[in-house]
Amino acid sequence: MGPRASYLAGEVGTGLRRNTLMIVATIVTVTVSLSLLGAALLVQKQVNLARDLFFAQVEVSVFLQDGISESARMSLQNDLHDSAVVEEVLYESKEDAYEHFQRIFADDPVMQDSVTPDIMPASFRVKLADPEQYDVIASQFAGYPGVHEVVDQREVLEKFFSVMEALRNGALVVALLQLGAAVALIFNTIRMTAFARREQTGIMKLVGATNWYIRLPFVLEGVVAGVLGATLASVLLYLGLRTLVEGLRQQIFFVPFVGTGDFWSVVPILLVVGAGIAAIASFVSLRRFLAV
Repeated sequence: MGPRASYLAGEVGTGLRRNTLMIVATIVTVTVSLSLLGAALLVQKQVNLARDLFFAQVEVSVFLQDGISESARMSLQNDLHDSAVVEEVLYESKEDAYEHFQRIFADDPVMQDSVTPDIMPASFRVKLADPEQYDVIASQFAGYPGVHEVVDQREVLEKFFSVMEALRNGALVVALLQLGAAVALIFNTIRMTAFARREQTGIMKLVGATNWYIRLPFVLEGVVAGVLGATLASVLLYLGLRTLVEGLRQQIFFVPFVGTGDFWSVVPILLVVGAGIAAIASFVSLRRFLAV
């Protein structure tokens, strides 16, 4: 290690020791904020995975009126089969719909007792070649004789995904607020350090040290705090991935969940953000405080 590197390492170590409490507070704040940021990024990845899966399997339900004749039903089924946008058509009778309902609410006897087969609507479950072509089915068959209603499952899914995205946005907002607090802590910590070493800074300036050489130890102190916070945030996210997400994966088999690959794609973002905000806050605090 050369003399300049040794000097920088010594100055950074001295600054960290002198402001231990402020540095610890900064690291904790950065950890919390970047944990929330990382969680929001992983939630977005999870939403994209689930959206791709569910929308690829989305069906259109064509509910039939009670008393529809057999000939009208067969005519509707044939026309659905002949539609260019339809991939598959399945008929669900009232009895089939009732059995399906009973399976869904197997643990809810109140719901089971409140429904009888005669009030369940018969329907066609239509799988589209392209889920985006729902409007074609709706416009063509909504007014068809014997059709009560055409329902796209995407409407239900969009409500679910809107809740997930609201959670993501909430985490992002809190993360940004926490990052603002982290910036303020780094700013004040570096300013206090600069004030305590103002005489040393003045001497260095007199002997010809450049502004960047003088500022660099202070900036590195902030960067160390930012990187440590980002590292701890990454550890917390990994623990959450190995516990919460893995637990859900074992219980819910039909949904793809984010994995270690998604986690490692988020880690560099957290490190860059942690180091970046620390470097910027440190540099700005020095520009405003030190006349060098």
